[in-house]
Amino acid sequence: MNIVIIEDNQDHARILKWAFEQNSRNDHLVFFADPQVALDFVTGTNKAQSFSPDLVFLDLNLPKIDGRDVLRVLKTTESTKKIPVIVLSSSDREEDIHFAYQLGANTYISKSLLLNQLTISLKTILDYWSQIAKLPPRV
Repeated sequence: MNIVIIEDNQDHARILKWAFEQNSRNDHLVFFADPQVALDFVTGTNKAQSFSPDLVFLDLNLPKIDGRDVLRVLKTTESTKKIPVIVLSSSDREEDIHFAYQLGANTYISKSLLLNQLTISLKTILDYWSQIAKLPPRV
């Protein structure tokens, strides 16, 4: 799978990268700390570097552009609105969860839950999106 991870916390990004490696999969991962660069890359604004992901992992609390705004753009842009977005957030607040789903998130996962059982949780997520769910073809 082609997977984009938008995460500004470098420690969290390193942990996620390690967890992907532990799952012995051959996923193509692209990490972004800057949400604007990620949006340009995924939406094809920068045609020389566009990339069509099968799945996006998105942190909600990002610098420059809030993750909620990134989610809104991804879910309202024709070329990206069908890409599943998994929100990763340190927030367990009901209003954040509700708002993320209202904007079109496909899954909302608490970072504390994910980080406590990272390898198993990530394997479950990847197995679901790569083997069970039927995804639209890449554009």
